[in-house]
Amino acid sequence: MMNHAIQFLVRHGDVVLFAWIFAQQAGLPIPTIPLLLAAGSLASTGRMNLAWSVGLALAACLMADSLWYQMGRWRGPKVLRVLCRISPERDSCIRRITAAFRRHGAGTLLVAKFVPGLNFAAPPLAGICGVGRSRFLLCDSLASVFWAGGYMMLGYTFSGQFERAATYGSGLGTIGVAVSIAAAAAFIGFILIRGTACSV
Repeated sequence: MMNHAIQFLVRHGDVVLFAWIFAQQAGLPIPTIPLLLAAGSLASTGRMNLAWSVGLALAACLMADSLWYQMGRWRGPKVLRVLCRISPERDSCIRRITAAFRRHGAGTLLVAKFVPGLNFAAPPLAGICGVGRSRFLLCDSLASVFWAGGYMMLGYTFSGQFERAATYGSGLGTIGVAVSIAAAAAFIGFILIRGTACSV
């Protein structure tokens, strides 16, 4: 899988990276981690620019998430019901997502990309709960950089060991959540000290 992702990226480049991430963040059930690992691996050999690739991923995430955020503002809870229909845990989906948002406010966006089910639901829920646009964009930007940049750095580090990196990356759910929670806690603590915490 990793070798296919590498060849695909070599042939089609930045356009594919942007379009693929946008489509996945918009809701298509397509695997993105191998592509992010491949981009990092190509960056280690000079065939892609790491900073540019992270920037493309950030732009794709922000565009897709902003659409969902706006839908949440316009359509309210109906959007969550639609999203939760495709969730394997349909009954508890809205309850879990709403509880996470009530507990952590807009800071939920900082870990959402690493949590299945929460990834697609957090942006519209931010819109439903009235999170300000600037707070949403700040938290979503940080989350997108942590998510895309983290996997690209993994691909960069394990360049030349594609299968091992892909296997390791697919099992990173728990590790990714732990790391992003720690980063989110540090960020939220810093913001609280400054008096501008991300909150609903």
